[in-house]
Amino acid sequence: MPIRSLGLLVLAMIFPAFAYAAAVNINTADAALLDTLPGIGLAKAGAIIKYRQEHGAFVRIEDIQNVNGIGSGSTYEKIAPFITVGETGATPATSDNADAPASAAPPPSPSGTATYTPPPSALSVDVRSDGNAILEVPLHLSAEATTKNGAIDSAARLLWSFGDGSQAEGNAVEKTYRYAGTYLVVVTATDGSTVGRGEMIVTARSAQVRISGVSPAGITVANDASERLDLSGWRFLTEDGIFRIPNGTTLLPRSNVLFPFTISNLPIASAATLTYPSGVVAARYVPPPVAVAPLAEDDIASGGKPSASSTGFNTTQTVEPALVSEVSGTAHETATVSAPAAATELAAAGAASLGTSSPPQSGGAGRAAQTGGLLHSPWILGLIGIITVAGGAFIFL
Repeated sequence: MPIRSLGLLVLAMIFPAFAYAAAVNINTADAALLDTLPGIGLAKAGAIIKYRQEHGAFVRIEDIQNVNGIGSGSTYEKIAPFITVGETGATPATSDNADAPASAAPPPSPSGTATYTPPPSALSVDVRSDGNAILEVPLHLSAEATTKNGAIDSAARLLWSFGDGSQAEGNAVEKTYRYAGTYLVVVTATDGSTVGRGEMIVTARSAQVRISGVSPAGITVANDASERLDLSGWRFLTEDGIFRIPNGTTLLPRSNVLFPFTISNLPIASAATLTYPSGVVAARYVPPPVAVAPLAEDDIASGGKPSASSTGFNTTQTVEPALVSEVSGTAHETATVSAPAAATELAAAGAASLGTSSPPQSGGAGRAAQTGGLLHSPWILGLIGIITVAGGAFIFL
């Protein structure tokens, strides 16, 4: 033990008030000298020395309250009148030193112990992002904490709040929004007891993207929005393969871009799906169905072979019943003109008698209908009339 420390210890035991006549430098005193302070035993003296080694010299006597076991209570009140920080604490800190970042490497002291650098007195936070987020696509954000004189405080802890209940920590983060809306992003920087805050507004919306076509050449994607669309990490899915779109691939506003199969190395396909980096479907293309004309009744009867009417090559002309009646009427008038008047009257009488006769007992309905149609023909009626006239004349002769 040094003679000075031993002497002070003896004086402290005999004359306690004399021991504190000269204040104890808490930056240079050893454990034995610190033990002479009221309420400081060897355990707390060792804690003071350990703190000094880890954090550097005390700048103010109040800094000893940071030592484990001392605090701001009665122990500090007892030793405060009898301690000093010496020349280290007497040197006033300039404004630059007060705002210097805590992580800056302090110059080593002659004894090899790092000089204590206080935290900055003020912090400001600069948040960087374009503020436009696409749903299901990671949004990249970054921030920096700076001191009052503009120096970057790399020791500051940055805590992010994305406005939807989620959080992250770090200088550079990613956030994926899954619901459209406008969010306030807040970044809190902390360095010791100094706190700074920065914020920005982020608008999250759906991508206005679609697959406008799939051809033997490739897949065509359309960006219908008025802003650029970053497709980094998006994927094409087909029945036979997957293609990841390279980072940096960006579509211009209101543009169409062909992604050739020769570049994506995907087999030629007729359908495709575009997904977000998260795997959620962004757009899907399905080829339109081929229209098939339904079969007509004649086609069904012929075993599925198209008839002339269903193919549009029907050469049979259908005559309406009204036209048949007109033709029949014309033929009747011609027959009336060419037959004698007496024959016409007899033919009418014969037709009346035949019309009132009982139907035949045999034969189908088709034969009866055919017979009725023949009896209504003017030529048959005229022939019957002539035969009747000739028979009557033969009888009279």
